[in-house]
Amino acid sequence: MASSENSTTPDSSYVILNELKGLTLDEVYEKASALYNEGRISDDDMQAFGNAVVTLNKVFSKQEQHHAFVRQATLEDVDAVMDMVSFWAQHGQNLPRKRNEIIRGIQTFAVSVLDDKVVGCACLYVYDSGLAEIRSLGVSPVIQRQGQGRAIVDFLLKRAERMAIKRVFVLTRSPQFFSRVGFTRTLREKLPEKILKDCENCPKRDCCDEIAYIHDIPSRMV
Repeated sequence: MASSENSTTPDSSYVILNELKGLTLDEVYEKASALYNEGRISDDDMQAFGNAVVTLNKVFSKQEQHHAFVRQATLEDVDAVMDMVSFWAQHGQNLPRKRNEIIRGIQTFAVSVLDDKVVGCACLYVYDSGLAEIRSLGVSPVIQRQGQGRAIVDFLLKRAERMAIKRVFVLTRSPQFFSRVGFTRTLREKLPEKILKDCENCPKRDCCDEIAYIHDIPSRMV
């Protein structure tokens, strides 16, 4: 039994552990990130925590051969994410992103992993109004049409729901895909946040061939 003078530390630890019960690994990671932002977790502890989550994902993935899974991106994934984003930007499917932009926003990215290799990515960008956008979605052309794109979108929609985001949109040249995953078509003019941030500086703003789709997220039951 712990001595009385040390009772505060284990009690606070147990409170944290109780809060983690029943959460997914992604939710646990977000909880740790919140504690880190509050100054309750050190840089070294946060790094160790991130490594532990990655290790757990790797262990679970070994239970099924060639099993792909989606997880929160980490700084170790920056090169793979950069390669994926650059590949699809060169093919005109999304906007190019600078490396430092990806590093600063790595917490917004999710990655699909197959046999320890990142094979897909996307990020959830939140605007000041609370509207969110799924952007930089891309899957390795080697494994297209195997469900990784849908899994990444589902992962980010669940994240948006936990953040109490009400609407998520995309601008896409793959309307059939987003129709299949529950998005409905809308007008770009109804997305002033996107137009002000990216569209005004886009060289194709006057001849845009992207289609806007939006997804309404049901309110969470309390």
